[in-house]
Amino acid sequence: VGSPVRRGQPLFSLYSPSLLAAENEYVLALKTRDALDQAGSADHSGAALVAGSRRKLELWDVPGEEIRRLEQTRTPSRALTFFSPVSGVVTAKNVVQGASVRAGDTPYEITDLREVWVMADAYEGDLGSVHVGMPAALTLKSYPGRSFRGNVAFIDPLLDPATRTAKVHMHFPNP
Repeated sequence: VGSPVRRGQPLFSLYSPSLLAAENEYVLALKTRDALDQAGSADHSGAALVAGSRRKLELWDVPGEEIRRLEQTRTPSRALTFFSPVSGVVTAKNVVQGASVRAGDTPYEITDLREVWVMADAYEGDLGSVHVGMPAALTLKSYPGRSFRGNVAFIDPLLDPATRTAKVHMHFPNP
């Protein structure tokens, strides 16, 4: 956590029997399609098999590079390396060596800090003068005398009944 990462940088490798089976299925579909094509079959079931097994890999978020490698080498990988989809800073790492990962898990959280999101409470009486897109200013004790300029991005439509405030989301460039 706290480490900067670049888009395309390897994050972790994953071994999954199900993923390995899906890769084997794709290789088998490619070989079947090729055999049908060589036999002069006019049947398009080989192409449909390839498309279906490829889609399964895409739903697993298997990178296009890995799918192309499979097409060329026809050799499944025991472990699949996942790469960072964005540049940013690791703000959560929910996976360690040997851990299991399930569908819907978030192994890493990477935050692009080029823009900072700030949430503030706006009192009910002030909400009439706050609107999306309006300029906002932010001052911080850690940067005395400096003011950061941003914009209101969203106003929560729900009012907190206890405080009579609504959350106002603002975005600020982060040089």
